[in-house]
Parts: sequence; structure tokens; C-alpha cells
Amino acid sequence: MMSRLRSLFRPFRKDERGLASVEFALFFPVYISMFFWAAELGIITIKSVMLDHALDVSMRELRLGLMQNPTQETLKQSICNRARIIGNCEDQMMIELQSVSTVTWAMPQTPVTCVNNDEEIQPVVNFDLGRQQELMLVRACIVLPVLFPNMIFGRQLFRDGSGGIGIASISSFVNEPS
Repeated sequence: MMSRLRSLFRPFRKDERGLASVEFALFFPVYISMFFWAAELGIITIKSVMLDHALDVSMRELRLGLMQNPTQETLKQSICNRARIIGNCEDQMMIELQSVSTVTWAMPQTPVTCVNNDEEIQPVVNFDLGRQQELMLVRACIVLPVLFPNMIFGRQLFRDGSGGIGIASISSFVNEPS
């Protein structure tokens, strides 16, 4: 039986045609996966940097008193107008604003709260504008869709029920005296 199989494949043993095709078939999925991984990581990084910048500029306007009657919605609008690359920004963003005691320096122990796309009722977050010369901590979280959810990188991300990932940005400032 074995000798029959050897004689059947004997003409192909020394034939090297198609050898590059075998290497291509083995390594092409690895290269294309790395390309999709780099594209996904690049897009997430750009959106994260845009969120950080928009939050910092908006908080500068808030601390200097340039925003009239700031609310959570006006802060969302201000941040989303500066981070235009983030789609569906106002619906997918959650902002927390709270004071930090300068006596104990106790920071919030809870993780940053993101929008819950699984339910219609959204989590309650603390939004307090604080008083003059009070240290304020602002935390913003936005849920972004994953472009390639079934590729190597997309499968390793922690996603919510809608398939999105949460990106958070944290900033602090001191309320200026008026």
C-alpha cells in the first residue's frame, strides 16, 4: 500500500512549481490580519486623542467662565463640536463632573461610566459644577463601534452588548474665582 502511494507521488517530489503559492497561502492571512489590526488601532487612537483634546479645550472654557449656564448637554455639544471625527458623539457620550476634596484627595473609586446601549435607561452620573477655587474632576466616556470585530484585534477588545468599545478621557481643573 505504501509503495503504491510513493509511486503515485514520485513525479511531484522534485517539482518545485507552485512553491511560492504555498508560502503565500500560509502567510497571507497573517499579513492581512496585521494590516486590519493596525488600521483598527490607528482609528481608535485618533478618536481617543480627539476626545482628549476636545475635553481639555472644553474644560478650559468651563473653568474660565466662558460657558453660560453649563449643563451636561451643553458640555457634550461643546466636546462633540471639537471632536467631529467621532460619529454619533452626543448619543454615545457620558460625562461626569464632580469635586475632589483637597483635604483627603479621595478620587472616585468607581470606573468611568459609559453609555449602556443594552438598555433604554442610562446610568446616573454625578454632575456638579462646584464652587469657586474647588478642584473639579471630569470624566468622559464614549462608546465607539469596532470596525473589524471578527479580526484578531477586534476579538480581544472588551465590547458591550452593542459591539462597541468604551474610550475614556479624564481631566481636572480648579474653578476660577469670579
